[in-house]
Amino acid sequence: MSALTPPQVEAVVKANAELLGLPIAAEHRPGVIAFFTLAAGMAERVMAEPLTPHDESGSVFRPLAPRGPLT
Repeated sequence: MSALTPPQVEAVVKANAELLGLPIAAEHRPGVIAFFTLAAGMAERVMAEPLTPHDESGSVFRPLAPRGPLT
């Protein structure tokens, strides 16, 4: 998945707000768009991480040490 452009982010935010019937006040729109951009960037990083069946959490949580720098 490639990074969303600012017009794409605005279109997604607008479409989802309309679909949900969620009014977004004009003064809140920049913050909503900024948060969505941040969340989309995090989603890209998560989706880019290769996973194997070994990575499945199952029913027991066992914390692991990070594999590398968190940059």
